[in-house]
Formats: sequence, C-alpha cells, structure tokens
Amino acid sequence: MRILHLPGKALTNHSKDEMKDLLDHFKPDLSLTTHMKELQKRKLEQISRYEALHLDSIQSFTARKLGNEALLLINDGSSLDSKDIDLSKLKNKKVTVITDQIREDINPKNFQFELLNTFIIDRLKKEMKDFQILSTEIEAGKKPKPEEKETPIYGFGVSESIGGTKIPNVITSWKRPHVETLDVQKVGLSAVPGMGKRFTTELENRGITSRKELCSIEPSKILEYDGIGPYRSTKWVCSAKAIEEQRVFKIRENDLAKKHRLFIDIETDSLNPRIIWHIGLYDDKKNNKKYRSFVEKEPDKKGRIIRRFVDHLEKDLEENSVLLAWYGKKFDFLHLTEFIEDHHPKRKGIWDEIDKIDFMYWVDKHAALPSRSSKLENVANRLGYEPELRGLDGEDVARRYTEYMNNREKEPDWDELMTYAKDDVVSMKYIYDEIKNAPMLHDIKDIEREYRKTC
Repeated sequence: MRILHLPGKALTNHSKDEMKDLLDHFKPDLSLTTHMKELQKRKLEQISRYEALHLDSIQSFTARKLGNEALLLINDGSSLDSKDIDLSKLKNKKVTVITDQIREDINPKNFQFELLNTFIIDRLKKEMKDFQILSTEIEAGKKPKPEEKETPIYGFGVSESIGGTKIPNVITSWKRPHVETLDVQKVGLSAVPGMGKRFTTELENRGITSRKELCSIEPSKILEYDGIGPYRSTKWVCSAKAIEEQRVFKIRENDLAKKHRLFIDIETDSLNPRIIWHIGLYDDKKNNKKYRSFVEKEPDKKGRIIRRFVDHLEKDLEENSVLLAWYGKKFDFLHLTEFIEDHHPKRKGIWDEIDKIDFMYWVDKHAALPSRSSKLENVANRLGYEPELRGLDGEDVARRYTEYMNNREKEPDWDELMTYAKDDVVSMKYIYDEIKNAPMLHDIKDIEREYRKTC
C-alpha cells in the first residue's frame, strides 16, 4: 500500500496542476491530507484519478482493507474508549495506523524529547496483534522509541530543513514502513534538477512554461539565454524528457566502459565516525562479476577491517581499476583515507595509487534521470531497482551499530544490516548499467560545438 501525506500548510500556493504533478510522481494508492483548507481540497478532488482521505474530517476512525493489509486512521478528535468502536475485524491483518494524536514534545525538566498520547497504543494492543504506527505530527524519517510500549512508531509528517519543505510517501507492504520524501517545490519546471528559481523564471519569461515545452526544443535554442551554457541546456532539456517519460538518457559518452569498475560503499557509526564497520565492494569485472563484504563485529578492533580491505585491493587491482562511491568525495573516500592513515599508514601508498570517482558526480555529468532527488536510493528506485530490504536508512543502521558498541550483549540483526549495505553497492552497479544501455537524446559534445560557433 502506497500512501502520500499532503499537508495543507506545505501546499498553500500550489495550483491544481502542481498537486497533480506531485501525485503523478508518487502514484499513491491513496492520499491523506492534514490541515488542508476547503479550497485546497476542491483542487485535489478535481484530480479525479487519485483518491484522497482527509484526516481532519474523520469523526472517529476509518479502516480500509487491502489484501492482507489494513489501514486505520485515527485523528486527534477521536476517542478510542468508545464502546461503539470495534477493531476486532482487523485482528488478523497487518495494520498500519496513521494518527495525529501521538506527537513529540520537550520535557521542560530534562529538555529531552518525549512522546505524548501513547495511551492509544494500549487500546490498540487489546484488539490487534500486528500493527505499526505512523504519526503525521512527527517528522518523516524519525523513529522515536518508546521502549516501555514496545510498539514501532514512525514519523510521517512534514520535514523542514534549509533544503526546503519535504512531504512524505510511505510504502507499508514491507517488514517496516518505507518512507521517502520529496521537496514540495519539485513540481513543473522546478522538478528539473539544477534549474532553480532564477532560470525557471528566465524560461517562463521566454514562453517555456512547462516540462513538456522544455523537452521538445533543441538545447542549442536556449544557449543564447544569460548564464546557460552547453551543460545546462543539454542537461535541462534531457532531464525534462526523462521525467516526462520516466526513463534515462545519456548526455555524454561512457568514459568508464573500458575501466575495471569497483563500486564501493562504507557503513559507519555516525557522520563523524569512530569506526568503519562495513565495506561493501562490487567488482564489475567482465567475466567475474562479484560482490564482497568486509565486516567488523568487534568494535575494539577497528583497524582490522581496514587491513583486510587494503590487502584485498592490493591483490585484485588492475592497471585500469577505478573505485566508484556515491558522494564518495565527501564521505567514503574521505573517511577511508583517514582510517588508512591512522591504522595502516604504511599501506597508504596502495590507496593513493587507485583512481577514485565520486559516482554521484559522474552520473550527474553523464546522464539525465527521471529522479527529482540525488539521493542514491531515490535515483535507483526511479530507474526500477528493487532492493532486498526497505525501511532502513543510514541513520538507523548507524544507530543500531552504536547501540551494539555500547552494549555488546545485545547484537543487532546482522543479516538485516548486511542486506541494507549490499543494496547500496548493488544499486550503484544497477544505475551504471541503466545509463550504459540508455539512448543518447542529445550529445553534450554536439551542443558544445554549437556553443563555440556563437562565441
């Protein structure tokens, strides 16, 4: 079941077409609105293809069955103590509860976040066996843990940050709900990566007001606009086409084709790591493609995994080998360099000799994608990658390993953590193959030649 949360306060200035663009992006089974005004509701209802439920309008509760799943909506005005409410029919279903009752607040005594209104969990436990709770009043991606309740509670609310306001979409049909978010401004022309307000306005002033109009013109036609060169013109036209058709296009020839590609991803205990506890490596060798995993289950021996990893590289490297990591320049390569210097400085020469490419940067320069986000998981999913595991993210995985570091008697589910780590590496290989096999809509080299003629 796919459910999109549409908070009215985040969509105040959105037109009917922009709302439809968000819905077309996520393609939810149903949309759930909160704090939405009547005018906004009417706009949404005119998009008849998608069903919407309004949490604020629910009198007591609403239950919806879908196969072996069920959805239970409980708003802040509901009373679960009423004898008229019968939840027994949901007893043998996997139930996702969405509510605005449970929320976070700061305890003035210790300045710690605590959950309010968790009393509803006790009533639900009397009626149902298998359920999880999503709160529209807790930021999407947050996973507060009321240990005394032993019931999973996940954030399903608006996410506010310097990067913008993000709305969440949830997939419930997994072991745990998988929540993805999207900036609410990524609609229309603004959905095209790197466009920005300035150039959106520039194009609109020249009569290009939609993605369909943008993807139908030649990149060379917008080279004359102030600040738009060969890369931007090619990337934007092809990206508009990619989003409209939900496919990938090359914009530059593949310069990795003859390289020995090694896709790599690391897992740490935090963004400022005390340990690299997992290194995943996919060797894309032509006749011997293979995934390899290095893991450290003894946190006190943090140098051991580094030694094993460097030993493997020394044995398997070829003259044309290249390491590829998503956001590698600012994270994976950066921290691997630090840990090699700290724990095995004599082996640093081997590490320094290897070519390293930030794969996120390479993808950006070589392809136009249907994704509106540069997050690895979102890019891979938009290209059709099916992960083995959903519902975990890097923060959650790091937290689990940190808890293990602090209490060795409580081991994490290693199989789950290793599956998550493998997905990150294999998804990069998947993205590379999709780009390698994609058609060339416009070659940036051709646009560069056109550009030189005008200079």
